Amino acid sequence: MDSSIQLAEKIYDSGFRPDFIVAIWRGGTPVGIVVQELFEYFGVSTDHIAIRTSYYTGLNQTAREVKVHGLEYLIKHINAPNSLLIIDDVFDSGNSIKAALDKIRSEARLNTPHDIRIATPYFKPNKNKTTLRPDYFVHETDEWLVFPHELKGLTKEEIREHKPWVKEWLEKHY
Repeated sequence: MDSSIQLAEKIYDSGFRPDFIVAIWRGGTPVGIVVQELFEYFGVSTDHIAIRTSYYTGLNQTAREVKVHGLEYLIKHINAPNSLLIIDDVFDSGNSIKAALDKIRSEARLNTPHDIRIATPYFKPNKNKTTLRPDYFVHETDEWLVFPHELKGLTKEEIREHKPWVKEWLEKHY
């Protein structure tokens, strides 16, 4: 939560006032909520939505393609003079945000906002496989990140040790 607040402050202090905030489901949505709530508290109204990205491997394909879901509302309502902020929890390879930007540009066409910026609490520059770079970030790291909400891939022992909020539930049901 602290990193999300710091990110919101960086964006706000820069003078950028987005008309639209798009948070990438799952990890980007809690960050997007914090940014949107703080902006709203300070009198900056934004239209805000969550979109989802997923990796898809087609039949007989080895390359993975990022699919973007849920842009219909945004495409219907954005215009070129608008400003857009795209938020995710971590900018790693950059592929998810690149896919979202490519899809927005291809579907919005001449209505694509002229001012699109990227924000994330965590930027991993050495993992970046795109020419993109976040406009706003709080931490620069190449370490493996495990966010508070993540359980997948953790052992029961790791959950007991590092996720006390779920320990009792785990012991009761598993």
